[in-house]
Amino acid sequence: MNPPAPNLICPECGTANSIHQVECHHCQVPLLKRYLWAIGSALDHYSVGELVGDRYLVQGKHLLLDLLPGEPAPSVDNTAQLYRPYLRLFPKRPHVPELFGALSLPEGELLLLEHAPVSCIDIADAKVVPGLTHAAPLTTIWDKANLVRRLNWLWQIISLWPALVAENVALTLLNPQLLRAEGSLVRLLQLQAGNNPTLADLGQFWQTHFNFTDQGENFQQAFTILCQQMQDPREAAPESVRQTLEVLFQQALDDLGYEYHYDIASRSDQGPSRSRNEDKCLPQTDLADQSRVLALVCDGVGGHEGGDVASGLAIDILAETLKSLNLLETPPATVEQAIQTAIHATNDAINQRNDTEQRHERQRMGTTVVGALIEHAHLYLAHIGDSRAYWINRWGCYQLTLDDDVASRDVRLGMSTYHQALELPYGGSLVQALGMAPSQHLHPTVERFLLDEEGILLLCSDGLSDFNRVETYWRQYLLPVLQGRVSLTAAAEQLIDLANRLNGHDNVTVVLIHCRVKNTAGVLDLDYSDIVCQGELPEVTDITMGYVPPPEPSELNLTVSQVLESPQPQLQQVHKLGSQGWLLLLIAVGVATAAFSFLAVMTSMNRSNTVEKPSSSPLIAPK
Repeated sequence: MNPPAPNLICPECGTANSIHQVECHHCQVPLLKRYLWAIGSALDHYSVGELVGDRYLVQGKHLLLDLLPGEPAPSVDNTAQLYRPYLRLFPKRPHVPELFGALSLPEGELLLLEHAPVSCIDIADAKVVPGLTHAAPLTTIWDKANLVRRLNWLWQIISLWPALVAENVALTLLNPQLLRAEGSLVRLLQLQAGNNPTLADLGQFWQTHFNFTDQGENFQQAFTILCQQMQDPREAAPESVRQTLEVLFQQALDDLGYEYHYDIASRSDQGPSRSRNEDKCLPQTDLADQSRVLALVCDGVGGHEGGDVASGLAIDILAETLKSLNLLETPPATVEQAIQTAIHATNDAINQRNDTEQRHERQRMGTTVVGALIEHAHLYLAHIGDSRAYWINRWGCYQLTLDDDVASRDVRLGMSTYHQALELPYGGSLVQALGMAPSQHLHPTVERFLLDEEGILLLCSDGLSDFNRVETYWRQYLLPVLQGRVSLTAAAEQLIDLANRLNGHDNVTVVLIHCRVKNTAGVLDLDYSDIVCQGELPEVTDITMGYVPPPEPSELNLTVSQVLESPQPQLQQVHKLGSQGWLLLLIAVGVATAAFSFLAVMTSMNRSNTVEKPSSSPLIAPK
């Protein structure tokens, strides 16, 4: 007699469901299907279809399905150096998978990773996991991607390089098994530890595994020169490589005639349990066919003490300060510094209002903020607090921001996994928000992304994001927008209704930005579905089990204050280039940036390593 089929337990109502169901048959909520990438030889003793630890169903060589997704994650020994790189690189989501927990079995220990870019080629029977993300190995799909997409992938890899070097896991970026892509996004299957390679090694890897021969002789020659510069210790520096790729990316956009159009829908509601709305957003009306976007969501902190005043001040000051910032003619470092300065000025204004009205401690008003500044292919994201930004494409839903709360802080410090930290009494409490402390103690996050695909950028307050509503419902409410079946306005209204029905404890605000991209061929996105499921990957070995932590930062590392005061590199405006111009450009960029590149690398590495010390209590109590 065959054993009974395993059931997936709905975390909302506790009802048992078939693993093939999409929604719970009792409460009709989309079922949370948590696929975990398992590292460790203990899984060799189990076959597909067997249960591990009475909870995890084996789906493939390294793949498990959590049948009890509502239960706490297995605990992790925070003293084990093995886990450190995953915890310390937590801010690098969505590129790096998240450490879910560790499972101790009689056969050995398993490291469980969540949000890993698995695909049907990792699964013994792809039919048992409908809807699983089809991540593709980068080397497999390279030849099918166009010039713009390839340059974006390389730009992301070099952007990750300093942070992975700081944690002794940069070998990951030289392992074809571990480099994957979901649309335009580079994702890492797991981390590989070991003695760090050099930038010369990375240049050699690129030259061996990637090429641009199908893009014309001039560009292939330009790429060869770039790889050779990476192998020259006199010129090699990650920042110079990154800047060169940015110049080439912009030139490729021009050559292929890329056009960008942005539609925006925004909605804000006080919710069923609040007496007034302390959220504010920009824009306040729907807009269509925009070439430039400034969008903001602010969630006031302070209740009757003036949270709505703080959020309103933040919107007004940031809008006035940032509206004239030209992203195409201003060097990226200058744009980032301008955004930082605007956030500090906003913080100072709210602080001054608090001081004028003699507000003290928890009487002080404040606000979170998440903002997006977009022009053409360039997206700048900034945030303070726990209002979030998500990127949704046809491949998945990706949280781009990391909450400024106690739980996230503890993960970055290597103290616990995110699931463990959220179980703490103050796990969701904010550690920083605008207006709650002087600007010298404020550390806003500003990040940059290059866009080359159709997608939706969602900015929202925690009235929507709480209880994983976005991750659970994006397929139902946002994917139809990309499929042309639902309008952006309707999707925004549906998300407000969803938040009020299933959360309902707070104000809720959403801003949806639909990025529509086309080029001279009319291509909106690239489809890899015909090759993703072909063939098998080489064996992925258990390469993180021998992790050795990096040495402690030396006295040569820069402090945060030194980073903020250091001079920023300047980039010339990009113009159209002839065939000889490509080669001269690469040489010029490499030479011009070499002098400051070491400082930039050390700055980036130190930012990755420098986090605030844990305090005895959160700055701000739960809202």
